[in-house]
Amino acid sequence: MTRPGPEGALRETAKGGAVGLLGTIIAAAGGFGLTVVVARALGPERTGVFFIVVALVMIIGEITELGADTGLVRIAAAHRALGRTGALRDLLRAALVPVAVSGLAAAAVLLLAAEPIAGLLVDEAGRDDALLFLYLGGPAVAVWALRNVALAGTRGLGGVTAFTLVNNVALPAARPLLVLGCVVLGWPAWTVMASWSLPAVLAAAAALLLLWRALRRVEEREPASAPAPARAETVREFWAFSGPRGVAAALEVGIVWLDVLIVGALVSTREAGLYATTSRFVTTGTLVLAATRIAIAPQLSALLARGEKAAAERLNTVATTWIVAGSWPLYLVLAVGGPFVLTLFGAEFAEGATALAVLCGAMLVALLAGNVQTVLLMGGRSSWSLMNKAVALGVMVVADLLLVPSYGLVGAAVAWGLTILVDNGLAVLQVRYGMGLRSVSGGPLLVAAGALLCFGATGVTIRGTVGMTGQGFLLYCAVATAAYAGVLFVLRGVLHLDALSGAVRDRRGTKG
Repeated sequence: MTRPGPEGALRETAKGGAVGLLGTIIAAAGGFGLTVVVARALGPERTGVFFIVVALVMIIGEITELGADTGLVRIAAAHRALGRTGALRDLLRAALVPVAVSGLAAAAVLLLAAEPIAGLLVDEAGRDDALLFLYLGGPAVAVWALRNVALAGTRGLGGVTAFTLVNNVALPAARPLLVLGCVVLGWPAWTVMASWSLPAVLAAAAALLLLWRALRRVEEREPASAPAPARAETVREFWAFSGPRGVAAALEVGIVWLDVLIVGALVSTREAGLYATTSRFVTTGTLVLAATRIAIAPQLSALLARGEKAAAERLNTVATTWIVAGSWPLYLVLAVGGPFVLTLFGAEFAEGATALAVLCGAMLVALLAGNVQTVLLMGGRSSWSLMNKAVALGVMVVADLLLVPSYGLVGAAVAWGLTILVDNGLAVLQVRYGMGLRSVSGGPLLVAAGALLCFGATGVTIRGTVGMTGQGFLLYCAVATAAYAGVLFVLRGVLHLDALSGAVRDRRGTKG
């Protein structure tokens, strides 16, 4: 594996980030389309049942990954950076076999315990639907970990295209199209869940094939220049990192989805449907964060493995500036224009506008730290990440139990917002004082100020004068976007647009 300098690492991140961004835009559009179709087809009550089951499937699926996805990205990239490509096959076996077994075991437990789980999570009226949805979720649980770990392996082996095509294009595009087809044909509600679950099986098969091709390519192009560690050492190193990360990842997905289950249990399935639909905007809005994470993780792992802290810090700072530039406008639009945007799901869903604004506010603050979680993990601090997730999940559970019974959706949003801030705040402190890397700097703050002026002040003004109707929303987006384009042009040096344009030229040259 060649060793790019700081500019080369930035260029590689820009290239990978461009591919990842395109994929995450498609994934976000697919997720949005799925939510719209499900909400309009099933109504708040059945939408609540659907998202409660999806939440449970995703939590179980994340648990069965055992942290092997992050472990493969970090350790495979580090082995390549140090010339130890002879260890890659042992590394892949160490990761894939345990997660395949854990996925099958978890699916079996879910199917056997489906009836009591359905009785625990949903109202009496929705239990028949929940039971059938749980049965249909079994195949997704069985292959969830295998798919994600295999795709993570392709990233660790030097490419983001396979991950993007399968996880961010094919899967999220197929689901809403299949659901829409079921709705148009007038098929029953259970086909909606089948349309979400069954494509995961095909995606898992594609992921394994792509991983095998990536491994063969690396072995051909990057012959080993350093002796590979013994197989037992490879396994021990991998699981010493991945084990704590697996627990942390399970807690992390719990943070994202647990409040949907709590709202359903403490308030009603209908409220859970409203909250799940509203809060999905928050995860959909992290598309730039996800794109840069996909690209930056192998680069950071390689730089930190070689002890190049200054280059790693600069890379993360520039990536954070890109994250803020791309994400702050979206969250400000959702916060200000929520009353209109949520009506796309149906008039009843506008009740979630205040909850959406609360969550957007928390995300605006968290995004200033960029991919601080990735820096922590690529630096080998999976145990620190585990501690952070445990603390954050504890904050969420306590806050949910205190706030949800009295304040419903808004209480759940406040609880999740506090959790986001605690999780990222702890990571910022650890990266700064435990690893000696700055994670918050002037560039992102300057871009954030420009976004706040263009999308925040403009939105509040138009909402207070014209009103946030359809016409008002379009006027707001047009005026704010035009002003923001000017701000980004002025700040082009801070954004390092030369690296982005160079990455585009590189990709065109490669294609030619």
